Amino acid sequence: MKNNHISYNAPSDLTSYDETLPQNSPVRAFLAVKLPLELAATLHKKAIHRAGEGHVHDLRWVAPQQQHITLKFLGNSSPRQLQQLIGNLEKVLNDYHTFDSMTGCFRFFPNGRQPRVLALEMHSGQELKRLSDICEQAAVQSGFSAETRHFRPHVTLGRFKHPRHVTHSQYFNLPSYRMTVGEIVLMESESTSAGTRYKTLHTFPLQPFAISA
Repeated sequence: MKNNHISYNAPSDLTSYDETLPQNSPVRAFLAVKLPLELAATLHKKAIHRAGEGHVHDLRWVAPQQQHITLKFLGNSSPRQLQQLIGNLEKVLNDYHTFDSMTGCFRFFPNGRQPRVLALEMHSGQELKRLSDICEQAAVQSGFSAETRHFRPHVTLGRFKHPRHVTHSQYFNLPSYRMTVGEIVLMESESTSAGTRYKTLHTFPLQPFAISA
């Protein structure tokens, strides 16, 4: 697989939770790593090209600005739970450093016989798994339910409109791209008539590695 040695850094223009946390009603929330827009746009364009005319209309494609790696799904969350989660995570992430992650192969969820989701694997050694474990522990301590499914780091690229048998040969693999994971975001997910809309509630920046002189 071709390796594109391009380092993408996630933008840091996200608002503080002090201004965006819900005041009363619960919201549907999750913790994630957002893909930098430049990388997400590249993946979006190349995935559509790989699908080709025969399959491009089989999916509802995820817009580049919505692409992310889910670390912990929280579900319906009260303002109190979210504030406690933010406090817990800020403590444990205070000394956590940035790291690189690479895109991998296409995957179909739950399987290729009746796929609902077209996704792209993400690789980082064990760093994404460690982050997911940290988010899981902080969430459980804040009153959220424990996750029962195995963590598989991936980016959702599209959702199939109708289940149909597909094979990996129908979706040629993409080149490998690298991105720098520099922050975790707490996101709100809202269903609208135009589709799912995401809103950033809080950002947890990771510590950059010091560069030796």
